[in-house]
Amino acid sequence: MAAAWELTRPDVERDYHFHVTVYERSWRLGGKGASGRDEHGRIHDHGIHIWLGFYENAFRMMRECYAEASRLGFGPHTEAPDKVLPHGSFDDAFFPEPTVGVAVKDECGDYKVWSGFLPPMEGLPGTPLDEATNPFTLSAYLARCIGLSKALMHSVLARASDEVAPGEARPTTGPSLDDALDADLSFDPMKAPEVLVESMTRLLRMGVLATAAGVLQGAAIVETFLRDHSAPPRFSRTVLRFLEALAAQTRKQLLDFVEIDEELRRKTEIIDLIMTIAVGLYRDRVLFDPKGLDAINHFDCKEWLLRNGAVKSSVESPFVTGLYDLAFCYRDGDRRQPALAAGQALRGALRMFFSYRGSPFWRMRSGMGEAVFSPLFRVLKARGVTFRFMHELTNIEFTNEDGCERVSTLTFRVAETPLTGFSDDSPLDHFGCWRHKSPAIGNTRYQTVPYRDGKDFQGVVLAMGIDDFKAVCDENFLTAHPPWKKMCERVKTIGTHAAQVWMTKDLAALGWKRGSTLVSAFDEPFETWADMTHTLATEREWQARWRRLQRSDSIEPENNIKSVAYFCGVLPDEEIEPAFERADKREPKVDDREASYERTERIRRAVADDLEKAAAAKLETLVRDRMKSIWPKVSNPLDELAKADGATKGALDDQVIQANFARSDRYTLALPGSLEFRISPLDRTVENMTIAGDWTECGFNEGCIEAAVMSGMLAAHAISRKPDLDEIIGYNHP
Repeated sequence: MAAAWELTRPDVERDYHFHVTVYERSWRLGGKGASGRDEHGRIHDHGIHIWLGFYENAFRMMRECYAEASRLGFGPHTEAPDKVLPHGSFDDAFFPEPTVGVAVKDECGDYKVWSGFLPPMEGLPGTPLDEATNPFTLSAYLARCIGLSKALMHSVLARASDEVAPGEARPTTGPSLDDALDADLSFDPMKAPEVLVESMTRLLRMGVLATAAGVLQGAAIVETFLRDHSAPPRFSRTVLRFLEALAAQTRKQLLDFVEIDEELRRKTEIIDLIMTIAVGLYRDRVLFDPKGLDAINHFDCKEWLLRNGAVKSSVESPFVTGLYDLAFCYRDGDRRQPALAAGQALRGALRMFFSYRGSPFWRMRSGMGEAVFSPLFRVLKARGVTFRFMHELTNIEFTNEDGCERVSTLTFRVAETPLTGFSDDSPLDHFGCWRHKSPAIGNTRYQTVPYRDGKDFQGVVLAMGIDDFKAVCDENFLTAHPPWKKMCERVKTIGTHAAQVWMTKDLAALGWKRGSTLVSAFDEPFETWADMTHTLATEREWQARWRRLQRSDSIEPENNIKSVAYFCGVLPDEEIEPAFERADKREPKVDDREASYERTERIRRAVADDLEKAAAAKLETLVRDRMKSIWPKVSNPLDELAKADGATKGALDDQVIQANFARSDRYTLALPGSLEFRISPLDRTVENMTIAGDWTECGFNEGCIEAAVMSGMLAAHAISRKPDLDEIIGYNHP
């Protein structure tokens, strides 16, 4: 969608006008981000979709999309069926979420949640950047890290009741802060970097770092040095020695507090991680390497932290575990094999906490399918984009003439006859939402349709998942082009499973007192929980519009439903593969090509049923046992489940459980040692073809919305030279 958006911008001057056709295998847009509504108006989503406050490119596209939709008269208040949308503006569809939490298991095995409020930062994501709001440099990241660490040191080493000026050391009953530092150790933030480095040397020489006040003084000097100067390489050895000493003394100063007060452990773990990152970026010369953070992508993040001196308990803390959980970073979906490239992990964490604008997280008021892909569909169609749904790409053929490689034929499988109640022009329902169920009927026959280069197309954007790409790409092409073959071998994906639970009690009645939040770092099988009660409003609006259009009371309001909880987690390959083997044994072998396709579809449906039944059993245990410590006011949360119609209490059968295990439904991993094999959409090995997706080399190489949008923008640039590369925020930044 990002590629189509950029190629059809009406406000960009180009040498050529592009007619874009989108071929979609499904009956709806979105891939991993697709969502739909069932007959009761309930949202069925792939999982928990949260946007981060540094998704500058994705937010910019959606701001532009909603502004254009408004100008075209699209929105929730129109009576025109082809113009209705669930949301009328960006601010209706998205809202900030400043609270994030991680789960911590106590000695009794119960979970407690450590949550925090991250204050709003200047600006809003997707609005124009300026010097004051553009933090995309490693020095700026590191300076903000040290600043946060310094603030946390103050809160740990001092009593909260002491009144002091900002930035000054506070007294404590613990180790002395030695407020009366010698005057000659003071420093002027406006001094040259040489003077600041000399101050570091003197602190080391005089042993001042042995005191708590010296630690704080040292952190302040490092923060100033990084914030106001470009960290010249000639100072790197001195700064590294200072950072190593500062990190060691910080850990020593904080050790006594951790022994005394378990609650302080979380703050000290953050300080330890920050100081380790500072040391590691200097020790591995990442600050001076032209590759930036990519220079350490061959390390796993946890391995790199330990290598640079982090305490093991900090590396295994809920904060690091949450980082892995949010990106499903487990090789083969096995939680015993955490794996996340260190450079990309730091890039994601630093941008998440230090380059967000407005809020660190942003929620959608409905499913991602209708908050994002419905308005994109409406606006792109108004621009002249053609959509062809239920078109499955099955094969790509290439030709090579005079050393010029081109896509010669694209082969699609399409339905022979139109599907009942569905068309490419009106795939959305009465509320502007995608349907949950496929419109395909059991006896539908399919035909194979070839599209030819020069006759049916001139350029191709393969905007699909890596597993889909491998399935349709000619093996001869991969053999002839080793970098492409290596990418297909090295870039890996995993399955996920998700659950949505509607309940008859609100959060307060369940016993949760901290309001709506997102919590990660639970154990398997569902590592992340999010309160999604805010989606109830649009579900009820869907129902109200349906009743009004049908002049019927057949769908009653879900007044009995008070809250909604979403869960998601990794789905291990060791569960997926046996499910395929069981289904394959039950299906008779066939020789006919079309019958083989139908057999494959039956196997896929059987595997989905199998995996969803297994997930339901896990969800039952999760809700009944684990969530009791999160929702303490109910003895058995299963008793509070609501039926789809909201009239009576329900069971797990009335909830939504989904297994995402096949091809583009799978999540792209950022494994150590794999990112260097990704190919950029700018690669022109094939003259008339480019690629797009969060599995490509796009400047932010991790499975997420922002990576997909950046990749689509690069694909558009490869075809049209627009947008300019410097317009892709974060593309050429650390």
